[in-house]
Amino acid sequence: MDDAELNAIRQARLAELQKTSGGGGSGPSAATSQNQQAAANDMSSAILGKVLETEARERLSRVRIVRPDRAQAVENYILKLYSIGQIRQKLGEKDIVEILDGLSRDSQQKSQSKIVYNRKQTLDDDDDDDFFD
Repeated sequence: MDDAELNAIRQARLAELQKTSGGGGSGPSAATSQNQQAAANDMSSAILGKVLETEARERLSRVRIVRPDRAQAVENYILKLYSIGQIRQKLGEKDIVEILDGLSRDSQQKSQSKIVYNRKQTLDDDDDDDFFD
């Protein structure tokens, strides 16, 4: 990964952080933030084009039609892997399916809730019953 790509990733991350935190202290204008957003989208699509095979890109576009939030999560995950240098080869359709399965498992685990009843234990619960006999 060369310095230009790292700088582009840093700029995109900075723009994302500024967007989520309300623009920081200076409050950039709407046109500037739109330009930064467009640049970040261009940069992320360029990186995705570089690390994904055509079948994987097609699969991701089909997922985007049905579940845009899931496709965005996959893209963010791939960009994070790319930024830390974990991607050694192009990702195929099977890799995208594995990532989707992992995200699905994570979301299912988060949505499952478990109710645990803790009942108070006393020494002689059955003694009260004998009193009424």
